[in-house]
Formats: sequence, structure tokens, C-alpha cells
Amino acid sequence: MYLARKRIKGRIRFYIRESITNGRKMVSRELYDLGYDPAEFIIYPDNGRAFYFHQRLIERLEEQGVKPDNEALEQLFWPFLDPESRRVIEMFTRPSTSRGMPLSEQKKRCESEPFHSFDKRRMHYLRFGAMDQSGIGRAPKKIYRKLLDKSRDEIEQQFIEMERVLGKTEKKNYVYTIFDVSGHFRSEIARQFPQALDQERVDTAFLEELCRINDDREFWSDLGISDRLDDYLLRYAIWFFDTDFEGSNYLQDLAWQFKRRHHGFTPPPPRVVMPVEEAVAIMGITQQELDGMTIRTLTRQYRLRAQSVHPDKGGSHEQFIRLNRAFSDLLRKVKGEGEKVRYTTRRG
Repeated sequence: MYLARKRIKGRIRFYIRESITNGRKMVSRELYDLGYDPAEFIIYPDNGRAFYFHQRLIERLEEQGVKPDNEALEQLFWPFLDPESRRVIEMFTRPSTSRGMPLSEQKKRCESEPFHSFDKRRMHYLRFGAMDQSGIGRAPKKIYRKLLDKSRDEIEQQFIEMERVLGKTEKKNYVYTIFDVSGHFRSEIARQFPQALDQERVDTAFLEELCRINDDREFWSDLGISDRLDDYLLRYAIWFFDTDFEGSNYLQDLAWQFKRRHHGFTPPPPRVVMPVEEAVAIMGITQQELDGMTIRTLTRQYRLRAQSVHPDKGGSHEQFIRLNRAFSDLLRKVKGEGEKVRYTTRRG
């Protein structure tokens, strides 16, 4: 069993799901809808030092042939336990995340398991933090053991949790790496210094790889594909176009100097900010509507527009790129206005 999260109208809804085999592949099935607050299913006696789980939950799981022990449920509900209960449990031992397979057996299976390259790049980056993955083939296979015997849905839920360690300034580097955007460039510098590349070509390469993963039937064999960008990929598109590459000007200068010496390279000019009139037209709003927007409402409008201009919805790569640039520029404007308001408030 595992805990799944889904964002619905800005709120996170929780589900208990299970990965099972249908004879050919791992698939997921939903066991229980926990709603927006899983803590409601944890019952504390009067003394407050112990807890148990709501009988309705236990009965529903048993109806579906699942007989979870307290340790399994405790692992699922760990983030929602009150601090005192967690403290008491940690005085002894935290429940194991293992599914019972010995570590030696997991390592052995990892040597022969055909993991998807996209999953391998994500695990490699989260384990080593390296943008240059030219040596990924030499990485110890045991780093992929968390992918064993899991459905695509469970794997994606797991990556959502693992990616919480990424800082805001690291997210674009991460997305650039896991989609292997550097593979579209011959220059060795592309593996570590994407800031020095033609950013329009970088954007185009990313969208090409994003669409390729989105259309990969084998990758989505558990969930299936649709004519829109999968929800599990949406965060990557937002991270890529809403953040900047991490890196200092010093490193960029070194990269540009190297290219000048060897290829007559000249630094790319700064990207010109899109005129507000053009940006709001692309976003399908007016200047007046923009003035009253927050980061959340602008992002919601972006997602609505993305569903219509995405290449899989009849749009084109060029339209999608222009939409993301318009969103990026307007987002900076909205954020800037927000900073002015907060500053004015502090100053009184």
C-alpha cells in the first residue's frame, strides 16, 4: 500500500492505493479515499499516548482483500500523527519501509531489471545531484531498488515525495537533466552549463522531450495516455519555465570564455521581455484582469491556456513556448507588485 496525493482546485486530496500485478505488469488500484485530512482516521484515547485507526477504514480495506497490520498503516499515516505519538514511536523504532524483500535480493534484481531511462535519470540526479550523467551506466544499480515492484502511479507518487528536497533554484537544472535536454547539443558544455546555450533551442528541445515522454505508451502502461499533458508531468513544465538555471555568473563567464577560444562563440544576448500587451493577449486575459490577479489565479489561467495550445491538443511547440514565456514575464510582474505591497505594509 502507499499514500497518493492529488491536487484538486488548489487542495491536496489523499488516497490509499496499492500496486498489484495483473500477470504482465504492475498496476495500481484505489483502496480508500481519505479526503483532505487523513488525520481524521486516527483515533486517540483519552490518555493521548496511544492511537488506533478508524474501524470504517479497516473494514473497507478488508472488504477488498487487504488485511493491513498496524505497522503498515502507521507508515502511511506517519506524517499525520500528532508530535507526541511520533516522539514515543521514535524512542523505540520507526516502522520499516521495506516490503519484506532482503536487500541482497533487491540488489540482485536491480542488475537485470529494465528500468525506464527517465526513471533512472531522476534517481541518479536525486542520489548524486549531478547534471552530467554521462557516467550513469557505471552507477551502482542498487540506487534503483525503490522502483522495484511498483506501478507507474506509485513510482510517480514516490518521485513527488523525493523531489521535495530540491531547492527552488535547483529545479530547472533538475528538469533539464532528467529530460536529457543536453543530448540535443553537441557541445560538451551543454552537460553542465545550459546557461551558455541558445535558450530558444533549449526550450524547443525540452518541449520535444516532454512530449516524447507524454506519448510513451510503455512508460504510462499502468495509467494510459490522453490527448493532454499528463498531470504527473505538469510540474516539470512549470518548474522549467517558471525558474532560472542555478549557477553563478563566474561559471557562465568561464563557459563563454572557453567557447570563444575554441569556436568563436559570443554570449547570447539577454532575453527581451515580452511586451505586456502581447503577453496578456497570449494568456487570454486583459490588462485590467491582470492588475487584479495573484500568483495563484495567474497560474490557474496559464494551466487553462496550456490545455488548448499544447501540441497534443491541436496547438504547436511554438505556441506553447510563447505561452510559457508570456506566463513567465507576467508572473515576474505579479510577483514584483506583490513585493511592493509587502514593502509598503512594513513601512506603514
